[in-house]
Amino acid sequence: MKSFRINQSEMLSHDSIERSILKPSRGKRNREDVKEVLDNLEPEIEIVYNMVSSGNFKPRKHQTVVINEKNYLKVRRIIKPDFRYEQIVHHLIVQSISDCIMSGMYQYVLGSVPNRGAHMGARSIEKWIKKDPANTKYVLKMDIRHFYESVNHRVLKRWLKKKFRDKFLLELFDVVIAAADMGLPLGYYTSQWFANFLLQPLDHYIKEKLHTKYMTRYVDDIVCLGRNKKELHKVRLAISEYLENELGLTMKGNWQVFRFEYTAEELAITCKSLKELERLGNDLEAKRIRYKSKMHKGKRKIFIKLSGVKNKRELLSSILDKYHATSEVLLMVHGRPLDYMGFEFHRNRTVMRESIMLRATKKAVQVSKQEKINPKDAASLLSSMGWIKHTDTYDMFQERIKPIVNIKTLRKVVSKNQRRLNNAVKLENSRGYTARAA
Repeated sequence: MKSFRINQSEMLSHDSIERSILKPSRGKRNREDVKEVLDNLEPEIEIVYNMVSSGNFKPRKHQTVVINEKNYLKVRRIIKPDFRYEQIVHHLIVQSISDCIMSGMYQYVLGSVPNRGAHMGARSIEKWIKKDPANTKYVLKMDIRHFYESVNHRVLKRWLKKKFRDKFLLELFDVVIAAADMGLPLGYYTSQWFANFLLQPLDHYIKEKLHTKYMTRYVDDIVCLGRNKKELHKVRLAISEYLENELGLTMKGNWQVFRFEYTAEELAITCKSLKELERLGNDLEAKRIRYKSKMHKGKRKIFIKLSGVKNKRELLSSILDKYHATSEVLLMVHGRPLDYMGFEFHRNRTVMRESIMLRATKKAVQVSKQEKINPKDAASLLSSMGWIKHTDTYDMFQERIKPIVNIKTLRKVVSKNQRRLNNAVKLENSRGYTARAA
């Protein structure tokens, strides 16, 4: 692991501290505490400089806030840091170390990284699936159990000492990390960067030691693609051991290794009665011809893969004649699609996750019934258009959303509401200061 030194004078320069104040203030400049800092920017920059350089930065303890995300059926516990001066120091740290962390980052690490979102990951997975079907035959999907809550402070500090050699910066890390009794608190800007940094050794282990050809990680969700199911099981065991021994983390028990979706030509056989179909199946078993009996279009049928009866065509035709059965060749889909990052990846298409699609259609129905469209609902529905734009679900949009909602009208509602909010804040000047009273 390459180590770095951070220039303290550059980190605590006037411009650096100013950026760390202005960036987290976006979207909340009408708050009193934020206004007070922005209206006295130069003195506040001096206060932050003295606080950090002298080692007097002490974050206060916060109560955990429970957020119930009904849309995702999840309950999250977050901590809301103070803008003055916790968020400012968090941004000051991240803008100083982000380039160092990204220098050793695997190229397909996604989530909480600039310009590396879910859409980039979707494009990469689609490319792998189309160009190399042989090496994307099986899928290993797993994630880490209570990742943010389970991060061991001692382990994280040990890895940070290997990466950064500056004593003042390591002491600042210790103060920020110790603000939470255990783990990395959701709500801290530093947490997502520390999380991705802590899992970097795991990424290198998977690629360089286990030699996994296709692998991507979205924060703590890991997907590996391979050509052999046994190899992926070995990879899973090795990753589990590495997490426990090196990082003090545990793999969640719902990991999966499965055959990725594929198509195969099969012979679909039907009989006039179920009894004849059962007897036909018994004859196939006696002749050692593999088959599957399942429902298809409301009828019970026997399916036989054509690749498995190349040398038994005459025998098969004699059995079919015996029971007066009819047959047809069908292209059947087997395996499972990959559900990852809100997308559902198939061999020939990518669609949005069913729960996201249902949420968008429900929101469209809700908006269509409003006499005066709520700007918040309009913005929520417009955000769903990103999923439609980047997936093969335009037919769904034309069928379920377009007939009842006018997208241009929603954009006008959101634009008008945003102009009203901007005018209410008195239009800040180009440097981000709040407007003083006349």
